[in-house]
Amino acid sequence: MSFAEDNNDTEDYIHPSMQDVESFIGDNGSFKSSVEGFRVRAGQIEMAKNWQQSLRNSELIVCEAGTGTGKTFAYLIPALLSGKTVVISTASKALQDQLVEKDLPAVFSLLKLTPSFMALKGFSNYLCLKKYHEECSRFLNKTALKFDESNLEKSDGVDEGMLDENKPSEESLNENAITEEVLAKLELLIQNANFQIEKDLPNIDFVEVNSKFPSAVTRRVTCAPEWCSKKRCPYADECFPYLAREKAIRTKVVVINHSLFFADMFIDDPFSALSPAILLPKFRSIIFDEAHELPAIGREHMSETIGSSDLEKLKEDLNYIRKNAAIPYRPFEDWFLRVRKVYSEIFSYLSTAEAGGSNKRNFLFYKYDDYDENSRDPFVEYHQVNRDFRMLMVNLYKELTEYKKFILDNVDFDEEFFDKVAAFIKGKIETLVSLMKLDDRQDPKNIYYGKYVGTVEVQRKTFKLSLTPLEISGIFGSYLDNCYSSNIGVLMTSATLAVNHRFDKFLNDIGAPAETHTLEVESSFDYSRQAGLYLDGSFPPHDDADRIDKIVDLLEPVINQVNGGIFFLTTSRDALSKATTALRRKFGKKRKIFSQNEKLSNSDMLLKFKKDGHAILVGTSSFWAGVDVPGQALSLVIIDKLPFENISDPIFKARCDFFDARVQKRGASFVKISVPEAVIDLRQGVGRLIRHEKDVGGLIICDPRIVNKGYGSQFIKSLPNMAIYNNLEDFKSFLKTLDESGKIQGQ
Repeated sequence: MSFAEDNNDTEDYIHPSMQDVESFIGDNGSFKSSVEGFRVRAGQIEMAKNWQQSLRNSELIVCEAGTGTGKTFAYLIPALLSGKTVVISTASKALQDQLVEKDLPAVFSLLKLTPSFMALKGFSNYLCLKKYHEECSRFLNKTALKFDESNLEKSDGVDEGMLDENKPSEESLNENAITEEVLAKLELLIQNANFQIEKDLPNIDFVEVNSKFPSAVTRRVTCAPEWCSKKRCPYADECFPYLAREKAIRTKVVVINHSLFFADMFIDDPFSALSPAILLPKFRSIIFDEAHELPAIGREHMSETIGSSDLEKLKEDLNYIRKNAAIPYRPFEDWFLRVRKVYSEIFSYLSTAEAGGSNKRNFLFYKYDDYDENSRDPFVEYHQVNRDFRMLMVNLYKELTEYKKFILDNVDFDEEFFDKVAAFIKGKIETLVSLMKLDDRQDPKNIYYGKYVGTVEVQRKTFKLSLTPLEISGIFGSYLDNCYSSNIGVLMTSATLAVNHRFDKFLNDIGAPAETHTLEVESSFDYSRQAGLYLDGSFPPHDDADRIDKIVDLLEPVINQVNGGIFFLTTSRDALSKATTALRRKFGKKRKIFSQNEKLSNSDMLLKFKKDGHAILVGTSSFWAGVDVPGQALSLVIIDKLPFENISDPIFKARCDFFDARVQKRGASFVKISVPEAVIDLRQGVGRLIRHEKDVGGLIICDPRIVNKGYGSQFIKSLPNMAIYNNLEDFKSFLKTLDESGKIQGQ
């Protein structure tokens, strides 16, 4: 990511020293008289003023803004008034869409500024014109340009679970998804985008198709970074992702997601990179909304992997050679079969080893026969090498290394293509070597020891070996230092950043200095009037196998009393299944019960839930955050358990174990990692209840630890200031006396 002088700061924007934000959103501000329903909110003004000052000083500010603060206006107004180019990064597509479709048009209009904003997506979100025209020809000619596997014998040892030749290939199934109707819709999108590009209109989507078509379609028509021929492509001058990047350079506000931000951190020039990318404009301020997601997304993005998906990439390479390269095809096919055979052998071994066990384990579990999964000492040395697993890794290393050499010997035929293939294989080799040497503390060149964890994940037909950083604070801290030295203002904001009103955990996770300017803005909602919380130390213990059934029985009177909709949020798939069964048995004849991952997509299920107004929705992680159900449609939120991360997860366990080792205190990570992260997740779940100043409702946390354990106070103190009830009858009485406008009371 480059830091340079502004390239499009213009004089038609108002410098912050010329006009204060309060003249827009204060008691005597222009918004109060010109925006219907606008409310002056002290928290919004406070946040906007602090962000405006940080922009003037080109500093970092971390701001928690409670629900109802109006934080998007609070950060957009100072950013636009500054005249600086700004990038806004979000965790969710929903917020990204809200910004470009609603908030940005409104603020530009209210400030009487010329609209200049757009959403920028990752390269693979956009339509590839070359692929589109190939699909048109394919459809018209009724021929399939697919990979020919007719001569691949099963005698090569390939596991049928990974590539079953008796079933239609995924490629052929995807091919059938390209219908005349799909092509007509794509043509219309292309025409609309070209018209918008010609007129240089704001917020062009540049034929972003991932959100408009099923994956069977998008896989065949979207841009693939590893396949892009860049300037050699016949459609290079019309290429939508490159046109989007060029548009972004001339745009005042560019909205991206956190994944694209991390991708951009390591790229200086998308045209010279082995795989093309989207490069952000040279901005002077950056806003991270939903910033609490940054550490987890950063760890995921910085992971290196080897797995079954590699075969799809190598298979596509082979198909390209068959169709385009002016060299014999058969030798490349032979090499592909050799590599595929090793991948298949690895999958067969792992799937057998995992029979009845966890589908995700520490890499050392396979590397050593004497590995102890229950050990909390990350520095234990193991000596009994698993020879079978080691031999599989050695074979994979040999085949990939020889395949890379063979490819480089042919590089003269199509230098750019074969360089990319060789680079891809080289990356897999390096990841494999790093995984095998991960625990080698004697090697001074081992940059991964104590900083990364290796994992093995096995699914029904796939496997994945991963090398994941334990933290991003070093890299991200350097990024923040560069922002400061380059005079770039940075805002980190979310409704959930603090734990018991302290920001220590978040600042440490992102590598920010302890003296960073922090601000906590309380919600504008009156939680003491609008919501009540029921806690009970006698709820079934968290490890009681029958706890879900018991909870549903205990809460039957409350559920019957509530006339509005209910969320039942769980912390695991097992609890999700048990809760769905118990609720359907008890209330299935009275209410519709929606359960996550049952036929309907999450978005469709949420729409039906809102429309019903009386249903129960049972959901896990994806319904704890980013879900907005205002009004009576959500009147009660039930949370089955405090959302502690599962210590059996190898990445989380490694983070905790290495933290304990670093501070030389066993169990320190529970206080510094487990509890704070569970608090943030709980606050996200609780935040689903009150979404509007007129909303009312109840919250029940069915975990006795929040009452009985000393750390429970950390959770309670971090929640909004709502009335707390420890007696179920008192809680029911509270629900009855809620504001009648909430219509929560049963008939």
